[in-house]
Amino acid sequence: MNSTREIITLQFGHYSNFIGTHFWNLQEASFTYDENSKPLEICHDVLYREGVNLKGEVTYTPRMLCVDLKNSFYQLPDIHRGLYDLNCSNIDEEILNCSTKIQTIQEEKIPSNEFFSDLAKQELFIDDGDEKINIAEKVYDLDNDVKIWSDFLKARFHPRTITSIDEYKHNDSSNEFNNFAQGLTLWDSYKMKETWTDNLRLYAEECDYLQGFHISMDSLNGFGGLACKALEYLKDEYSNKNIIAMPVMSDNYILEDENSELQAVNTSLLFSSLFDHSNMFVPLTTSSGGWTKSQNHLNLDYLSYKNNLDYHSSAILASAIDTFTLGYRSRLDNDSMQNMCTRLTPLGRKAVSASIQLPLGFDSKSNLLDYLQNAKLPLWQPISPHCTTEMSVAQTIVMRGITKNMLYSNNLIRDSNNPSHHCTSASALLKLFISFCDHVRMTEVHAFDSSLETIAPFPNIFAQSINQHGFVESLSRSSTSVVAKSTAISGLHNSNSMRDMFIALNDDSSKVKGSKLSHMFNYGIDVMDYKETIENLLVLSDNYLINDCL
Repeated sequence: MNSTREIITLQFGHYSNFIGTHFWNLQEASFTYDENSKPLEICHDVLYREGVNLKGEVTYTPRMLCVDLKNSFYQLPDIHRGLYDLNCSNIDEEILNCSTKIQTIQEEKIPSNEFFSDLAKQELFIDDGDEKINIAEKVYDLDNDVKIWSDFLKARFHPRTITSIDEYKHNDSSNEFNNFAQGLTLWDSYKMKETWTDNLRLYAEECDYLQGFHISMDSLNGFGGLACKALEYLKDEYSNKNIIAMPVMSDNYILEDENSELQAVNTSLLFSSLFDHSNMFVPLTTSSGGWTKSQNHLNLDYLSYKNNLDYHSSAILASAIDTFTLGYRSRLDNDSMQNMCTRLTPLGRKAVSASIQLPLGFDSKSNLLDYLQNAKLPLWQPISPHCTTEMSVAQTIVMRGITKNMLYSNNLIRDSNNPSHHCTSASALLKLFISFCDHVRMTEVHAFDSSLETIAPFPNIFAQSINQHGFVESLSRSSTSVVAKSTAISGLHNSNSMRDMFIALNDDSSKVKGSKLSHMFNYGIDVMDYKETIENLLVLSDNYLINDCL
């Protein structure tokens, strides 16, 4: 068996941390504690690290650093004490031996919501009346309770994980962090240039074979600039490691005021930097406008979500990330970040689009062959702005939740001349189907038995026709039944339509004139450098004119 190829995850910004919270909750929902169960398909050691506290108890936390503004998360719930509370004895031993000071973050405490109250009772083995609480089987409505990402954070973090930016406050209209250049300047603070980099180094030194970094960042505000400087640091200090960047955009962060046009500028500056400092980058959003306000957003047949709730939209994007990265997080697959980046980014085409279908719309009594033959095309929907997944020169597709015994009907009469009747795996059957209906020069397909684990605090966004296991039923699901698992398909596509995204971004950025940019230039961005960066987007977009680039 290959040694674990570790990844360090970096998150910059409030929406990035919304997505990250769902992502880490999904990971922990897939953990198994039964020693007699078969080994998991997913190797969690790729993203997680082991520690031992002073009581000799083993801790298992994400190998992750996240950055957000002051007041963007409240005091973390009592259920997390032991990993967060530095006055508690549950502190990893290495903290005591390192010179880095760990900051204790104290924020205003808020009342616990129903989910956290039940979680505390469950972990303390407290019965609620006559019934034992099982949060995996209970339906929660947290739509009105979740305001910030810590309101639904179930996963435990290491004390060094969170960095709070005290120079700016979340939702502070008198001192907004809405400018790419502000983020560039912020990198020079002690907390980022010293403490954050020290914490990153400690994670890296723990790794036996660090293959690279996942880095997500809010692209519409100052976090793009801060993440840009972090990327420059990674390229200098870890030049032989792979970097997959995910700039994320929420429609709720686009305010229709006199400064709204700056969000296109912020995104342009970030994307230009990502071409220089990442191996591949994947813009992610559920809104078609990306950096501009749009009434159109992702429409999936079996989801009923509210795009105006970050709690909902971030769950979809987290599900996509969890799925399209499975290829190099698997125990059984030999894929890697480097291999995937090489396949998907020929000739400088570093920007790729993403897609998702959640759930598949797979009937509970059906099989994969019948599903594919009757499926509405395309099988997935784009979650990158201003682009489609069509006209792709390379793509990676990951399907999950369909097991080998679901390939064919028991009544199938096999035709020796029909290749679709003789596939031995879900990945082979899906790849064969794609080869007939999607003319892509290079397609890599992975399939996993493991479903997406959608227990609380995942939002209740599934249609009533979806049963508890994520399949379509003729009878509606009971309102007291939770969709605990879901099928999904997600992909990364190097599509020629990415050119449309860059042209739209250049057009929107070019509309911003003079006085609206003065605030940005006050933070040290040179006017000529800015114009060159914007023009460079059009040059880079020409890479996507090449059809025969493989």
